[in-house]
Amino acid sequence: MSRFSFDQAFATVATSAVIAGIVGGFWVLGTPARQREIAADRQRLQDLGAIAQNLHQQYLNQPDTYQLPDTLPTAESRNDPLTNQPYEYERQGDRNFQLCATFDTDSRTYPLANRPNDPALERWHHPQGRHCFTFEVSEYPGVVYY
Repeated sequence: MSRFSFDQAFATVATSAVIAGIVGGFWVLGTPARQREIAADRQRLQDLGAIAQNLHQQYLNQPDTYQLPDTLPTAESRNDPLTNQPYEYERQGDRNFQLCATFDTDSRTYPLANRPNDPALERWHHPQGRHCFTFEVSEYPGVVYY
């Protein structure tokens, strides 16, 4: 009788520990759907960073004569990883432009990288929803890294 109650108690404790581990994992990491949203937002940031860096590099190749395009050339264009729609690009002057995307999450609720208070990452913070980043083509846009 004593053996049966020990086995039953052990099974109950082990099951509880597994359930607590699963619940704790969701609490810390979020659900799989939340992780997909974060991954999509990270891809969006990397895409926008690559577009801005390409335009900056083109400027560096011909700084005296470079003019921002009115629309992004097909080679420069990238699409949202979930909607497959192109990101928004708007020329705002001879040297300024905006890139916009719709984000699933607020970047302040998860770290962009393991570098707290990194000023280079500040420009890449975004709220949930549509957000635009403004760039000066002659300035390096920074790197989005994770």
